[in-house]
Amino acid sequence: MTTYDTFLFTGHGTSEVTGAFDPGAISGGLREYDLAKAITTAAKKYLERTNLVIHYDESNFNDLDLAGNTYSVKAGMTVHINAGGGTGTEIWVPCNEKVLTDDFTIINDISQLLGIPNRGVKSRDYNTGNSYKRTNGQLLVYTDYYKEIRDAWSRGISLAILEVGFIDSSDESKINSNIDGIGLLVAKYIASISGTSINTAPIINQYYRVIVGSFIEEVNAENRLVEVKKAGFDSFITTKIINSKTYYRVVCGSFGNKVNAQVRVDELKKVGFDPFLEVYTK
Repeated sequence: MTTYDTFLFTGHGTSEVTGAFDPGAISGGLREYDLAKAITTAAKKYLERTNLVIHYDESNFNDLDLAGNTYSVKAGMTVHINAGGGTGTEIWVPCNEKVLTDDFTIINDISQLLGIPNRGVKSRDYNTGNSYKRTNGQLLVYTDYYKEIRDAWSRGISLAILEVGFIDSSDESKINSNIDGIGLLVAKYIASISGTSINTAPIINQYYRVIVGSFIEEVNAENRLVEVKKAGFDSFITTKIINSKTYYRVVCGSFGNKVNAQVRVDELKKVGFDPFLEVYTK
């Protein structure tokens, strides 16, 4: 069991259960998964500025990734791209969810950013297949149609499915041209439902490197590299000059979020290493 604050999933992708890859909708060789992944990756860059511990995953429809984990914020999002030749952005929410402020905000903001229609905050009934446009503050007494939403709600979690726009219409080029902007809006959504905010200043590529050995002799660094990899951690050797001396350093992870870097430090300590953190700027 892993404890997170919240979650942000990419629609479709590779199943951890079957290993199969689901590209989602395809139009002109462009895959839904690739667009959705680009957006969640952009959102992650902003979210790493917060102290939130976020569960990032994909193929939740197949894997039901919430199972076995705990979340302090009982809400999160899956990002999808629509298909069917329409236009506009929409978000699907649980029928029984009545607090919809952030849902209305994000689709309004995406609509304005891309210049596409706002199709609304919606829910769908499992038994009839009927869809309903929602009103903030009012719930619907239906069973949720979508498996992702239904499974999450059964665990006491409110999952929203964001359909950014349509892959097979003029929406696609607008999405492709505004990946970072959409990512920022998704990050703001995740931050807001978690009770925090996003630093929107231009991103500086600063990372926290986990150093698991610093040596004057390169052979010692190579030996440490072997030890770390045998313990199950990906790592590599880099160099740093300090007081005119060259040190060979074994790096075992580079993270934009210091919290995640500290998790790696703790993992390494548990298996006998003595790592430390170093700020690295590209």
